[in-house]
Amino acid sequence: MKLHLGGHLAWHDEHKRTNLDIPVDGSISLNALLVQLSIPRGEVGLISINGEMFEGEDVLVNDEDTILLYPPIGGG
Repeated sequence: MKLHLGGHLAWHDEHKRTNLDIPVDGSISLNALLVQLSIPRGEVGLISINGEMFEGEDVLVNDEDTILLYPPIGGG
């Protein structure tokens, strides 16, 4: 799968990469993927899977998916 880590989420990758190719056999839940990558779920605010936005749902993803993750966006 193709995974994009936006904002500070790239700091959770040991090489600080924003774009990763992650091989997946079959499917995996998004929450399990986040655990595998050591990304706290609370730090993910926006989730796009294959161009569709998701909010908090634990969906299954597979090797053919493109996933974009961004931290919560705030302003003042």
